[in-house]
Amino acid sequence: MAPHVNLGALLQAEFQEDVAHREDGLCVVGIFGKSSTQTGPLKGSLINTLADKHIFSLFGESEEGDSADSHIEAFYDQENRVLYLLLSSICDSRQLLRACRSLSAGISHSDAHDFWKGLDRQHCLHLLYMFSVCHVLLLVHPSQTFDVTHDRLFRALDALRQKVLPLIRAAIKDCAVSKEWKLNCRPCPPRLLFVFQMTATLKVSGNGSDSGGNPDKPKKHSPRRRLQHALEDQIYRIFRKSRVLTNQSSNCLFTVPANQAFVYVIPAADKDPVGTLLGQLRSNCILSEQDTTPVLSGPRRYQQMRRSARQPSGESTSMLMGSQLVDCSLKEFLWQHVELVLTKKGFDDSVGRNPQPSHFELPTYTKWVQVASRLYQVLITNTDEELAELATKVQSQVKVLDGFLDADTKFSENRCQKALPLAHSAYQSNLPHNYTTTVHKNQLAQALRVYSQHARGVAFQRYALQLHEDCYKFWSNGHQLCEERSLTDQHCVHKFHLLPQPDHSVIAAGEKPDMDHNPPIMNHNSRGRSTSSCNCGRKQAPREDPFDIQAANYDFYQ
Repeated sequence: MAPHVNLGALLQAEFQEDVAHREDGLCVVGIFGKSSTQTGPLKGSLINTLADKHIFSLFGESEEGDSADSHIEAFYDQENRVLYLLLSSICDSRQLLRACRSLSAGISHSDAHDFWKGLDRQHCLHLLYMFSVCHVLLLVHPSQTFDVTHDRLFRALDALRQKVLPLIRAAIKDCAVSKEWKLNCRPCPPRLLFVFQMTATLKVSGNGSDSGGNPDKPKKHSPRRRLQHALEDQIYRIFRKSRVLTNQSSNCLFTVPANQAFVYVIPAADKDPVGTLLGQLRSNCILSEQDTTPVLSGPRRYQQMRRSARQPSGESTSMLMGSQLVDCSLKEFLWQHVELVLTKKGFDDSVGRNPQPSHFELPTYTKWVQVASRLYQVLITNTDEELAELATKVQSQVKVLDGFLDADTKFSENRCQKALPLAHSAYQSNLPHNYTTTVHKNQLAQALRVYSQHARGVAFQRYALQLHEDCYKFWSNGHQLCEERSLTDQHCVHKFHLLPQPDHSVIAAGEKPDMDHNPPIMNHNSRGRSTSSCNCGRKQAPREDPFDIQAANYDFYQ
């Protein structure tokens, strides 16, 4: 296969393999993680290094155009029987920039949060797909420190996988793969490897003479290798504490090897090209002078290096450089794991007293495409009518991710829920039993001021609307004053009521309350009284404050 293509196009294309390789097994290697702000894509350059070919552009050009959506690109190394899958998402600086450009200027806080959470859920579904179809996965870090947020991400993925397992089983039940694959919905528990990029701040000299102020006694391992060992211990301890890794590998989202290296640190680029070339020439000369046994090249070099570490120094001079072990290359680091897949040995990563063997299957390219196509429809695209119902059910289960990944919303809801009682108290303070619309609006403004002092985050607007509704319900439920004014501009003192005349059903101004509240039926009364006389002036009598022209000029004189 020529250059890399989108995974969806690869699964739909009718790719004809060579007859000599048609029945050979296929190892699938997935690469995901974060990238820095550097010009060249770190993850794409890894595949260039592993395949010894210029496959991905150094400038990170993508076939997806300006879309910020997650996507998977594939490169099939048919000669070595390895299929590389590269996941690009908002964890990459280029995709993050495209997502920022797609946001409009006037978007609200909650809408922007929903936009980013949608991209996060999309990223998680793509990751779940890769954990379901790959044998080996490479997690790439742009620095030399482990990002602990991956622990929460993997726990969220594990929870989502347990929810959608029945749906995935239904999707691949007719595929020509083993029962174990159909039951566990993956060819094997994938082995996760970690690749770190050493920055220039931790750049150290190659001789490793940093052994506590004694330069005459260099340490056996280089600083880079000691960093790799420290990162392995840290990562394993974190995942065991959070139970992402357990004794039985078949129950885990992924595994890490017990007796092999699973962390590789890419050395920082040397800013002095002449010094780099001289150092390589010096190391080659040292190896040639000390070489008594042939040095293996390729994937078996790593095993020879590990054996040499357990042998006396006199027996392993071929792998030493001035009493220090030579670090392996990235391809040698990965190929020791790929060889276990291609030789059908599988991964035996269970630990404990009674380790249970995990299932393993090495599919042909045709079988893998058959399973991968159906999972692609169910988890990612949802364009197949036959699998549309399953894909819809999978999308409904994605909400399980919010409890793990959406910490912002959880914090915001907790803050807003604590602010609501304070706002309610501010609204009800110094209130008469019945009050008008003006008083209601003034008290509501005071309640919103108190609420805005304590509430934070994306749930602010939603709980502010709830505060509006709660205050209106309190006011309209027996506390609303009649809004009608008399002809002398005095308020009716009764709470909201209806007039006894059928032709004056609702006189009170303001918003109508719910008729189920059964407002009382009575006449208006402002408690104002005055003395008036008849037309000829012979009689005088007290009269109620009139509220309409008929009561003022006709009813009283009758």
